[in-house]
Amino acid sequence: MMKAGEYSLAIPKLQQIVDKYPGDASAVEAHYHLGEAYYNVGAFTSALDCLHEYEKLAPEGAYLENSRALVARLTGTAATAPPTEQEAQIAALEAAIAAAPEEMAPRLELAEMLWSLDQYDEAGNVYTELLQRWPRLETDVVIRRRMERDASGNLVVLSPAKMEQRYRELEPLKIYNVSSFRSGRFEGWPATANERYYNVAGQAVNQSEQALADVSIVVTIYGLGQMVYDTQTVPIGSMRPGEVRAFNAQFSRFDNIYNITRHECTGTFRR
Repeated sequence: MMKAGEYSLAIPKLQQIVDKYPGDASAVEAHYHLGEAYYNVGAFTSALDCLHEYEKLAPEGAYLENSRALVARLTGTAATAPPTEQEAQIAALEAAIAAAPEEMAPRLELAEMLWSLDQYDEAGNVYTELLQRWPRLETDVVIRRRMERDASGNLVVLSPAKMEQRYRELEPLKIYNVSSFRSGRFEGWPATANERYYNVAGQAVNQSEQALADVSIVVTIYGLGQMVYDTQTVPIGSMRPGEVRAFNAQFSRFDNIYNITRHECTGTFRR
């Protein structure tokens, strides 16, 4: 998606990696790619936050030079100007539009500035006016990433929050806080004895705005060489919007508990 320039679509998927695998190398790199994506959609404040987080987590990371270059570029944008200066720039652009309503450039500049300040609804209003006056702009790459028409033909603002909401509806069941532990040792056992059980526990949340039915969590444990030791399905049942449920799976089918290399949790549901 990043290589294809689909930054608005990439943002929620990258955010999911950050949320789902905190501390993992993939999540650290996702901070940089989030900063890059936010930069390309004009959300400069969010871009700076992500890039600073990446540089903090990866002081010698592979993208460090690129991150610093982006930060240097961003610190010279309107997004980092004092609020009073931003207000003055907006007022000047609005005055220019009022004086020359047939001029496209000041409207485009105003829309870009409002978007960079995370004022997505206000920017959307300006983009709507632009598209009403100059319909050919609907093929513009930047505007296509920020505005689209719904089934009724009405223009919709594709803010990061809107894209995140769409992603949540596409993948409503989120599994997080997953951990594993061994159990089954009892008092009096010799020090060389292994625990009997490998346990996987976590939480699932319905992050959509619709109820989910027949929710289940499928937990799989793996051994060396990607060998599957066992799989269990933990039934959750129905989940209301925003509801969080805990789950736990206990395994005993393996040759040696210390040969278990990883576990995987996936969710199934019916809308």
